Amino acid sequence: RRLVRIRSGDTTPNRKLIRSILHKQIYGVDISEAAVRVAAFSLYLAALELDPNPQPPRELKFKPLIGKTLIVGDVWDDELAGLTKQGGTKKFDVIVGNPPWSYHGKKTNAVRKIKGVQNRVRAPRGESLGFVFRAMDFASDTTRFGLILSAVQFFSRSGTGATASRQLIEKLSPVTLVNLSDHSDWLFPNGNMPALVLFARHRPARSDTITAVQVPWSPSGARSHTFEMALSDIITMPLDEWQRKSEFLKASFFGSRRDLALLDRLTSSHAPLDDRLYQIDTQLCAGLKFGNRSRDASFLRGIPFLKTREIRPFFVPGNLVPFDETEAEGPRNRNTYRAPLLLVKEFLLASPRPVVAVADQDVVFTDAYFGAAFPPERREVADILSAVLSSSLASWFFLMTASTFGFWMQRIMLGDIVKMPVPDLDVASRCEAGRRLTRLVRKLQRNSQSDVDWQPLDEAVFDLYDLDETDRIVARDGLFRASWQWKHGRDKSVAAADTDPHLMEYARAFLGAIDVWLTASKRRRMCAEVFDFPERALLRVVRFVLEERSGPSTVKTVTPDGNLRDVLDRIGERLNYPLAKSLVGQRELRAYGRNEVVIIKPAARRHWMGVSALEDADAVIVKSFTGTDA
Repeated sequence: RRLVRIRSGDTTPNRKLIRSILHKQIYGVDISEAAVRVAAFSLYLAALELDPNPQPPRELKFKPLIGKTLIVGDVWDDELAGLTKQGGTKKFDVIVGNPPWSYHGKKTNAVRKIKGVQNRVRAPRGESLGFVFRAMDFASDTTRFGLILSAVQFFSRSGTGATASRQLIEKLSPVTLVNLSDHSDWLFPNGNMPALVLFARHRPARSDTITAVQVPWSPSGARSHTFEMALSDIITMPLDEWQRKSEFLKASFFGSRRDLALLDRLTSSHAPLDDRLYQIDTQLCAGLKFGNRSRDASFLRGIPFLKTREIRPFFVPGNLVPFDETEAEGPRNRNTYRAPLLLVKEFLLASPRPVVAVADQDVVFTDAYFGAAFPPERREVADILSAVLSSSLASWFFLMTASTFGFWMQRIMLGDIVKMPVPDLDVASRCEAGRRLTRLVRKLQRNSQSDVDWQPLDEAVFDLYDLDETDRIVARDGLFRASWQWKHGRDKSVAAADTDPHLMEYARAFLGAIDVWLTASKRRRMCAEVFDFPERALLRVVRFVLEERSGPSTVKTVTPDGNLRDVLDRIGERLNYPLAKSLVGQRELRAYGRNEVVIIKPAARRHWMGVSALEDADAVIVKSFTGTDA
């Protein structure tokens, strides 16, 4: 990897720095001899980078590397050759690398734990996080880290995974985390896990903050090997906020501050699903696992058997074949399969909405499903939960918090589902929104689903949770953002935003957030002007003007007088703002005038969502109060 470029004969401090790094401060450990050869060859290539035409050529030399500047050994050994100094572990200024991500089975994992230094935190399956904790043994309080880790292990919902991630961040603060999972196909074509880059103590920053960077997918990424990012893709979160609610860490990557606020309200106001199910004496569990077929399963023979692809939203076929196996590794208790049975499919089928249905007959289901058996008198509660778990609110919640969904994986785990915040089920079954959901589910059980069918269900779920209009915007856009886990969704995210409906909806959402402040005085309103540029234009422009008059804010389209460049030049002259120079270095721009703000962004739809409008409105409000742009 190219780190710096200097020429031989250069006597600047840079050359001294490189000499210091090459001879004193590089730490590498690996168990592969092939990797050692690659590392040595890479150093020779680095020398060519320093001076591509050395004169005379014989001056291009390296002394023996291994054991001096290149350390080789098993990272889990307590004593590594060359790394002890005066009876203590040698410390390094910089630790960089790509530690192993893989899980090599229980036996190898046990050996790793035995070899590891005693009294260290337990890491989840795989070596990614464990390697970082081992590397800390060779670090001082100021050592800088740059490591590529497995995102799946880092965001694991297991007790060991969550604890390991928490302690790692607390020990290495300040930390910057960069999510590269949307680029796994070309960055790591041979990997089977998504990537997360961890930078620690790498720059001056408050030690009580975490910086989360989401690198979104772009159509040119794989072709040009570049990332396209905007300021909205970066969130800085106080460490104590994440410590208060662990869900905030993943949500800071996939969401905005509005998402974090909604997540905070829902998880504070409603108990998780597993608590609600416990109150009616049931639980959600995984289905039958055939595995090594080590246990008797004959007691399930004759019960209708639900296979992997036989369920669709709200519908379980009635003509299932009977279960005829006699052995399984995890057959489960007979009561697990009693009707009425709420079923949730583990893998998502080309849509961010989970596939959920209620079976009216006893059904044996495999571990491709999660199921909860309800008392017969609570059938309507099962219907309400099937609607909640099928809604855009659930898709949004799983995108923000699920341990695997969103990280290059299109599935939800049992631990993700049971954490979904759910209103009181007794109250839900009696209120109007709950009764409406029951009627909708019964209707959808009889009819095929279409896009039109989902809107009334989503609105009824929003009513059940008593969400206001801004929260509904966040949830609806959460469904759209969750769809980016599939190619068709990603393509829509980068398609050009239309004046109507996309920019008009953006403008209305922006004004809705601003009106909360303007209606207090009832003396001013804001007018939105949406510039109607051709679809091929690279940018979109919306202007918001503050008017000294009462009444509701308005939105109108404006036919541009000239092309995009002409419009931007006139706006720049009026606001005395160098738009052309600013747009070179920024992908999103808010230009302020005395009584106006102009929003300029790339034409892609992902920049013009309703939740983006809410974030932009919040930034404008902060600017009006503090004078600094958020």
